[in-house]
Amino acid sequence: MKIAALAWGLVVAGACVMLLFQFHKGVELQTDMTALLPTEERDAFGQRAKDLVTGMLAKRVFILVGDDDRSNARAGGAALAKALEDSGMTTAVTYRIRQDSLKSLGAMYFPYRFGLLTAADRERLQENHGAQIVDRAIASVYGPSSIADADLLRRDPFLLIPEFLTNLPMPVARLTPDDGVLSTRDGNQTWVLLVAQMNGNVYSGAFQERFISAFNATERKLRATMPHLQVLRVGAIFYAHAGAKSATEEITRLSIVSLLGTVVLILIVFRALRPLWLTLLAIAVGVLCAFAVCLSIFGGIHVAALLFGVSLIGISIDYCLQYVCAGFGAEAGLPNERLRQILPGITLGVATTLIGYATLLLAPFPGLHQLAVFSAVGLLGSFLTIVLWLPFLDRRKPLLHGARIPATANLLWEFWAAARYRRWRWGLIALVAILTIVGATRLRFDDDVRHQQALAAGLRNQESQIRRLTGISGGTEFLLVRATDRDGALQTEEALQSRLTSAEQDGAIRGFQSIAQFIPSIARQREDRALVHDKLMLPYLASYYQRLGVIGGAQADTDTAGFLTPDAISDDSPLSFLRNLILESDASGAMHVVLLTGISRPGEIRRIAEAVPGVSFVDPAGDVTRLLGEYRRRATILIAVSVILMMPVLIWRYGLRGSLRVALPPAIAVLAAAPLVALAGVTFTFFNAMALVLVLSIGFDYAVFCRESKPSRRPATMLGVWLAMLTTLLSFGLLVLSSTYAVHAFGATLLVGTIIAFAFAPIAGDLGEGS
Repeated sequence: MKIAALAWGLVVAGACVMLLFQFHKGVELQTDMTALLPTEERDAFGQRAKDLVTGMLAKRVFILVGDDDRSNARAGGAALAKALEDSGMTTAVTYRIRQDSLKSLGAMYFPYRFGLLTAADRERLQENHGAQIVDRAIASVYGPSSIADADLLRRDPFLLIPEFLTNLPMPVARLTPDDGVLSTRDGNQTWVLLVAQMNGNVYSGAFQERFISAFNATERKLRATMPHLQVLRVGAIFYAHAGAKSATEEITRLSIVSLLGTVVLILIVFRALRPLWLTLLAIAVGVLCAFAVCLSIFGGIHVAALLFGVSLIGISIDYCLQYVCAGFGAEAGLPNERLRQILPGITLGVATTLIGYATLLLAPFPGLHQLAVFSAVGLLGSFLTIVLWLPFLDRRKPLLHGARIPATANLLWEFWAAARYRRWRWGLIALVAILTIVGATRLRFDDDVRHQQALAAGLRNQESQIRRLTGISGGTEFLLVRATDRDGALQTEEALQSRLTSAEQDGAIRGFQSIAQFIPSIARQREDRALVHDKLMLPYLASYYQRLGVIGGAQADTDTAGFLTPDAISDDSPLSFLRNLILESDASGAMHVVLLTGISRPGEIRRIAEAVPGVSFVDPAGDVTRLLGEYRRRATILIAVSVILMMPVLIWRYGLRGSLRVALPPAIAVLAAAPLVALAGVTFTFFNAMALVLVLSIGFDYAVFCRESKPSRRPATMLGVWLAMLTTLLSFGLLVLSSTYAVHAFGATLLVGTIIAFAFAPIAGDLGEGS
């Protein structure tokens, strides 16, 4: 035994060295949910586009500064813009717009004026209604706000460029330039807009803290001199920081309660801390071994696999508690004897649990593979630590105090074994059955990732206000356009444009933004030139000039021999934001993005994308939702597969009838947990399914412990089961108090499932032996 303990010590030491080496090289903690998908199900182009677009959108911040006093609003906006520029954490801050921005925009478009038509003008010319354009031009020339002079009328006779510029779908249409600043009025308040682009990782805790601290410090300084100033903000960095802060505070509170509760529980029962640190040692060794093996096999580990893996390893505390509880009573014997008493039960418990984890390898999901390896290795490491080390580290004599504690714990067994409780037992079974049936009728599935997270209410309200005041709307969905060259991509966007406009009018989306809305394809420009020449210039120009009294003809088309392309957009152009929509444009092809906002019917947008060759609908949140749905279905199926695979081991040990009795308590817990939490309005998600995996393992452990318990040691065994249940509720059941829905659902399912598995566990034992 000593040699085996030393050998295990060398293995653990080797795992420590391996882990230190991995940490020295750098540990990759993956957070991208799509990294959990099978490789063959992932679109490499779509994934690259998704990374680029979501990265761009995540780094963008919109800020509105408002005050009843216009000068205060402008001064506050200017001070905040300067602070952001000076912080070193932004690549660009847009506050003041160039006074000549419209002039520069006109200068960019004007050389190509005869090839630039609005959709309405193009339709008029195609239907031979050019006279309408002529009448509009005459009305503009003689209107009170006319900008036409003789030179403009010679170069752009029908004022096509002013019409084209007026109809450009600028992204902040509800804001107007006010002395060089984009502003809007809301009642008595003036609001000014700032747009900033971050230069760091907005999901890095350190970067978040630096940026938010600097931002808040500037805001406090401004409020000190302008107390009525209001600042509204929206951006991924604000949500991420608020979420991380809330989660940290929440986890800290729950961890403190869990730790204090566990310590108090151990002290009350054992009157010593040794059982606590022995348990922590076993769990720590398991986590260490799991980390080392996973990093060696996978080169990194996904944060989801890590979090759930640690939870699943946590059931090893059940085996530790069985060992330490075996020390109660004068007949407990030495540590080695205690181990021999509980070894068959914990060995079978580990075996069935490992079978359950192994079934996760059957699913074609890398995330579940990591979870299975992490959990299995960790559990095995904890088990070997209990068996090989605890008898040497435990020098306690048999516990002779608190004889009432084991006796009280044995009352659960009495409830199921004593004849006087027969009616109460049937009453409990009927109650659970009725509530389960009623809950099953209310069970609803919800895989939407947006419902699984908690967004700060204050930030959501600010985002709503910004959307109302400016029309700016967040969103991560987009259409990916692929073509052999840039002009082909623009032509594809033009084919999409009419469909998306119809969808916008029908309310399927709030809006969209594409390069082709601002820069038509060369093919379109060539067609428009032909329309202008054939349907407007030839039939109407001479008579039009006669009506205006213009002497001489229009300037020839020599100055419009070229075509407008996205290359014309300069760094300081008002349209510089469009360059973010070009992901690739080289000899290998072109890849453009069409941003979508306010999608209410994603299915309709997906059908639009499928109807246009070269277009695909990319919905990052939808992809994660689909992923969670697949995981939920797979996890649910694998729970059933796990039970089937466990049965041969149980039949070998207990025979067919005995194995069915052992399987009954965990089966009841798994079947009843989801319907029972549904009675409280909790929908069924992937996180509920993962909680059921844990409930299954816990239920089998409790049942096996009861089945293996000898009558003389039954009070100590039931005490171990009681403590295992209470520590599980303290560790994971408290998660039901979380404000994050996914964590709340996990905790609720685990809370109910653990209690049911515990309450029915004695059914697995030989109740004929009575109390």
